[in-house]
Amino acid sequence: MPVRNLRAACIVLFSSIPLLAGLSAEQKSSKPAEGVQTTIRANVDMVSLPVVVTDKVGKRITDLKQEDFRVFENGVQQEIAGFAATDEPVDIVLMLDTSGSTEKELAKIQNAAIEFVHQLHPDDEVAIMSFAKDVTLQEDFTIDRGKNEYGIKKTRSGGCTVEYEAVWLALEEVLKPIKERKALVLFTDGVDTCSGKASEKDTLELAKETQATIYSVYYDTEEDLYRRTPTLGSPTQLPPVIWNPRPAGSSIPAGPGSSRQEYMAAREYLKKLAEYSGGLMFDAKQDLSYVFSEVARELASQYSIGYYSTDNKHDGKFRKIEIKLNKPDLVARTKKGYFAKKEKKP
Repeated sequence: MPVRNLRAACIVLFSSIPLLAGLSAEQKSSKPAEGVQTTIRANVDMVSLPVVVTDKVGKRITDLKQEDFRVFENGVQQEIAGFAATDEPVDIVLMLDTSGSTEKELAKIQNAAIEFVHQLHPDDEVAIMSFAKDVTLQEDFTIDRGKNEYGIKKTRSGGCTVEYEAVWLALEEVLKPIKERKALVLFTDGVDTCSGKASEKDTLELAKETQATIYSVYYDTEEDLYRRTPTLGSPTQLPPVIWNPRPAGSSIPAGPGSSRQEYMAAREYLKKLAEYSGGLMFDAKQDLSYVFSEVARELASQYSIGYYSTDNKHDGKFRKIEIKLNKPDLVARTKKGYFAKKEKKP
């Protein structure tokens, strides 16, 4: 698989929203928006889905054939027109939150991320992106794990968190033009503190529509919000304080990312991002290396299934997708559906 050059490797991406102009004309034409993943518009010829199959105890099953699957859209069985087994390469954006909340753990994060890229399929292309107060492409798509590692090691922590802008860019500008199977691996505590050009709603809508699978790796930094005192027990009992310290007696209100409610909402946000795209959310609280290994195994277990919808209406409605298996005791997981694109009026 050839290495792509999205743009210079060390530029700040979110200087403006319309970044697709930075791509070459050749790349735009060679990487159409239709791909082998998740939600698609009704006027796209083939509906393409990522599918992971497990048994009752959660073991991933990777040796199935096309005839083992049946696809239903709004209860109507569809004819499978395209099928790719689990060894098909994936294009992956590894997006690392390097804002101030992760500063103390950056070395651990980098080491786990390096382990992750070395566990991927040799033909999987990986781009390294990071975000704090800006979104940066640290290293372009490549199968060269040395370059992946270099991009990870270049990340530096500090600043506020433009998470929504980072997700928007990764899905809409970097991954959308790619035709092959694709995924976003998002490592973050989920708390956006300073996005001005994209919102939670914007990114969740993209997650419903994207053709990339999103895997959210939730890294809990909430303990940084609490003072430890000998009179209180567990961290959940500790009183909240400001993450960015203020002078004693200051009347300045707490800034974004300074409350337990925001962390709870952030966790739910990451869960929705993954769920809407057919992916999973992982909790990195216990062992980062193990979590990244699970993400790598998940990526290596995806089938790709495509079909041409028998419903030709362009009504903008949600179409529910269900995949059934002909083998007993197996469960298929994919995106829940997609929104049909409304036909434009002349």
